[in-house]
Amino acid sequence: MKQVDIALATYNGEKFIREQIESIQKQTYSNWRLWISDDCSSDSTVSVINELMLMDERINLINCCRQGGVINNFNKALMHTTAEYILLCDQDDIWPSERLSNLVDAIYRIEREKDNSGIMVFTDLCLIDEEKNIIAESFYKVNKINPNSNLKREKLLWNSSVYGCTVIMNRKLLNASLPIPQFAHMHDQWLALNASRNDGLYYYEYASIFYRQHTGNVVGGNKKNWFQKSRSIKKNLKTISNCTKNTIACLRHEAKQNNQGYNYFTNVSFAFKEVLPSILSGKRKIFSLLVFIGLIIKR
Repeated sequence: MKQVDIALATYNGEKFIREQIESIQKQTYSNWRLWISDDCSSDSTVSVINELMLMDERINLINCCRQGGVINNFNKALMHTTAEYILLCDQDDIWPSERLSNLVDAIYRIEREKDNSGIMVFTDLCLIDEEKNIIAESFYKVNKINPNSNLKREKLLWNSSVYGCTVIMNRKLLNASLPIPQFAHMHDQWLALNASRNDGLYYYEYASIFYRQHTGNVVGGNKKNWFQKSRSIKKNLKTISNCTKNTIACLRHEAKQNNQGYNYFTNVSFAFKEVLPSILSGKRKIFSLLVFIGLIIKR
């Protein structure tokens, strides 16, 4: 049984952190270590973690100082991992008891066929509410997203739907990806991009986590009322702005990695070739349109 490391980034997660960690402790696959970095929580998150640490030596709190955001927080946790297989973990989900066993089996089978490569496997999510009632059995189906679209590298650059809380990766991929740069939109997108560089990104059709939706953590599946929609407008505009900046940064990075030139027309070409089709026929037409405009006007 190979050892696996789990990287957990926490911040003010007192409401659900105990249940998340206890679901890890209930895994049928027992050879794991949990590395937790806390971003200076002001609630009882650290107290709960310390309590659980006393009862299980596999749980390790490595930091409780300010990290300055989710990317730095995950960087901190991931830097402490040494196992061959690594998983990311959010603070408010629940893991089915067979999750680790299933994911380790999945990535091991792929490694046997694709030796010496950086590999990441991502899965579906089962959406639940705060009381653990199931909202949707499949995140991808309820949101009408084709998960296999993530296997196209160009799609990952601007419209990734790979969620870090579902993934398992091998050491070769992680070593090639750290540290996660500040220009990255999110840690999971950056890791997925690195995996896809050598065709190492794989989708496993399995809802590997119960993804809890609440006021501070929503990725889709719940119908919103007018008030909730109006409150999310500002957040969505910020997300689109960040997505545009990240796409440009990734295009620049891609050009450098491939020893190619980068200029304004790189953005324009990408906008017309990759984003425009989603405006015409995709599900998120408004999102795609705003990203398209952002790529055209930013220099």
